[in-house]
Amino acid sequence: MASLEKQCFLIAGSISKSTDRTQVGRAHQLVRGLTKAALAEKASLVVYLSGEPKNEHGDSMVFDWTIAREVEQLSTQLDVKGRLHIVTSQRSLYSKMDDEGRELVSRLVGQDIAQIEYVDDDVVTGGNIRDAQLDLATAMIAISGGKGVLDRAQRALKLKLPVFPFDIDVGAFCDDGPGAPLLHRQFTQNPAAYLPHTGESVRRKMLGLSAQHTLGDLQPLADKTIQLFVDEFAAKDAAASPDVLVLTALPVELAAAKHALGIDEDDYGFQSEHGIHVWRVKVEGRNGPLTCVVASFNGAGNTQASAVTSMLISEFRPHAVFMMGIAAGMRSKLKLGDVILSERVVAYEGAAALSGGVMVARPDMSKPEFRTQQDMGAYLARGSRLARLARHAESVGLVFPPSSAAGEVSTALNPTLTTIAAGEKLVRDEQLFKKMQELHGKVCVAEMEAHGVFEACSRHEVPALVIRGISDHGDHLKDDALHYVASMAAAVVTADYIAHGLILHRK
Repeated sequence: MASLEKQCFLIAGSISKSTDRTQVGRAHQLVRGLTKAALAEKASLVVYLSGEPKNEHGDSMVFDWTIAREVEQLSTQLDVKGRLHIVTSQRSLYSKMDDEGRELVSRLVGQDIAQIEYVDDDVVTGGNIRDAQLDLATAMIAISGGKGVLDRAQRALKLKLPVFPFDIDVGAFCDDGPGAPLLHRQFTQNPAAYLPHTGESVRRKMLGLSAQHTLGDLQPLADKTIQLFVDEFAAKDAAASPDVLVLTALPVELAAAKHALGIDEDDYGFQSEHGIHVWRVKVEGRNGPLTCVVASFNGAGNTQASAVTSMLISEFRPHAVFMMGIAAGMRSKLKLGDVILSERVVAYEGAAALSGGVMVARPDMSKPEFRTQQDMGAYLARGSRLARLARHAESVGLVFPPSSAAGEVSTALNPTLTTIAAGEKLVRDEQLFKKMQELHGKVCVAEMEAHGVFEACSRHEVPALVIRGISDHGDHLKDDALHYVASMAAAVVTADYIAHGLILHRK
């Protein structure tokens, strides 16, 4: 199950002074349960702390202090470091809080559990407090309250944050409106406005999410509520266009890509609308997290590559495409296990049949777009990549064999730029490389999918890059012995390039 590590909850609400104490207690029990469930999923919480309004029995009429106390209580059971954001002001801290409240804040900050976000004393208004909270929050839960809860919910919805309103009615501290119960009714009428990706399915089980009618312990209800947000954020990620589409042709290449990108071996992924098996994974890029989708043509050849690439681009709308896998490399130019990046791709089989049986070569040539060329140059100029690639190779168990009957073996990952020849032939003829070099003198790699990938990406105006590990020399010694090593070498470089070399230019 996905966690909520990067999410921050605003639990908004208040209680009327005239509310029955039993209901007051249940509302606070629910808030404590939600706090525990959110922290268990590694989420953060944001509160506004000032003077604490209480009824004649000494019960708190707001939930923020309940959350703060619960976070401190849970600090002995859960990792809550940095999980609480306290919005307050100097005047609130030193003039409105009582000694017990100030001491609690001091302990939370002193133990690195909480951090304070100050609102300037001169602009402490309901709107500014709301904005300070929603600058930090990524999700909102509403419990009773009045106009303040409605105002926060409306602002959160405009910011496209997921919002879940409970039906429990304990009034509002200012007795100024229905608050969350009104939002709850609106949710049942238009759930997609509150949970855009899962709202309709949530509406069908709303009775089971009722705080008003749930008897006994409210912790299971709190757990289910936080799970709603886990599901919502997961559905949002699944619906979003991925940053990168990583393509392979063979099962050994797909297995290597999944391993290098951190996808579990037993992860079954999902099927695209065209029936293509797809895996989704987050990669921490140089400018933040990137979403990668991994798929396979499940077959060799430029025609298959072009068709499948087009289908996946049309469905997922990625911002960049990487093709990775194995290829043949010229014996005099490359070692087994070497990794290359596509400087250009030459489709060598194009030809014209002239009169008299004369065949004239008419190769097609593709190059990565200018920005991709710049990215590659900058990536290869950074010396730090070598040590980083070595660490990643070790972590995934990539070991180059000391020798091979098929030729000299690489000893480390050090990717280089080169020119690829792409056609429909499985190369086992050392003379074919020489013929390819007559078409372009820099050809030293031969494979069967790069032209199809570039062709499809060009039609859809998506930048493409091909990364290949050398598995053989395309001659009589060609075999499958180094398929896995070459696939994993290409996969490690692909993962590293996505994380440290790619600069996305999202449209």
